[in-house]
Amino acid sequence: MDEKYMWKLSSGRIVEEEIYKLGQEQEFEHAIHSFILDVEDELIMEHFTQEELEEIDSIPIPEVPELSKEVDDFLRKFLGKINLNEIRQIIKESIFGNDYDREKHHDVDYISLALYSFELTEKVKTNYRVKEIENGNLKDTNLDNWYNCHIWNVIFDQAFGDIKAVAVIRGESTSISTATRKNTKAKRKSGERRKIGRRGDWILRAVGNGKKDEFGAGEAGKDWVDKYGTKYLREIGLKLPKTLKDMLVNLMERIKWNKEVRRQIQTIGIIHAGLTMTIVYVDNPKGYICRFRRCDLMEVPDTVEKFDSVLSILASVLNAKSVVQETVKMVQTGGQSTKSFKSVGLRKRPRDDGQHKLSACMSTPKKVKLCTKVNITRRSYPASPCPGSPNAEPLI
Repeated sequence: MDEKYMWKLSSGRIVEEEIYKLGQEQEFEHAIHSFILDVEDELIMEHFTQEELEEIDSIPIPEVPELSKEVDDFLRKFLGKINLNEIRQIIKESIFGNDYDREKHHDVDYISLALYSFELTEKVKTNYRVKEIENGNLKDTNLDNWYNCHIWNVIFDQAFGDIKAVAVIRGESTSISTATRKNTKAKRKSGERRKIGRRGDWILRAVGNGKKDEFGAGEAGKDWVDKYGTKYLREIGLKLPKTLKDMLVNLMERIKWNKEVRRQIQTIGIIHAGLTMTIVYVDNPKGYICRFRRCDLMEVPDTVEKFDSVLSILASVLNAKSVVQETVKMVQTGGQSTKSFKSVGLRKRPRDDGQHKLSACMSTPKKVKLCTKVNITRRSYPASPCPGSPNAEPLI
């Protein structure tokens, strides 16, 4: 790392150097080993002063358009509504019919679909999805796939229905960005298989036959314990931050590390467990540091009295979609800086001296496999009863 590009705080301390020193003190892998900084992480909060944390957090985030007035006004119509007939009437009035325009009306239509899917019946207050879930299933313990199909598909997947450039890939997909990092570092022998990336419950990936750019990832769980749960801490503290940084580094490679454009792109992640979710973002505000930002925990309501909380979730997802749209736009246009076509295809464009690349994430150390040596000459074993062995009894 070149010191002139490092992030120097007002206190005089350099963030990269402090992260490096803090990482050397740890006996376990942490996000700081990959130069990922989360101001809400306990290690970071103990190491930096409150003033330094506020300075790190105050660096402007990449600009994203606000929700349109139409979307904001439509969401406000449902505020304070706990009568199902009123909710149904508002949804009914929002139906576009033959006048539907995907570019203009998609977000309002998405909200209507989500709210219709999550209506509460009058007879049983805890029942969602009038047509599909009439047995109080939200009060039961369900598997990951149940929540993915009945809850998060409606809330998240459907929100991205109007973006042609990307798709939500579910089913324990592996990250191409993480695989790229692993194979770049690995010294593969001839004939050795390509290493695969980290698995996620869903990945937001570019569609088409070109480069498979990735813009986000998510992790799902069937139960929510609390913010100190083992699975939640592992995913928000290490697994998801590294995956999102891998994606961000790949996107920066696509824009050829343009110093203006790189500050305007970010990757998103969502962790949902049971009915609880949180959205996270990764960007590169300064130097060689990737900043990991967390949003508040949100919960899908299971009673009509808490119906307003689903409105905040839908607005948060639409804002996350705006982040993806802006990043896609910057990646598609940010790398196009060719001023002359005379030598295109003959040699690589010389690197700008003002550019600096982010370091790749640290590879997770392999677990040591313990092997027990057996002295075969000193110990006798009975004849093998396994089918097919010389001393085995006939199967039929």
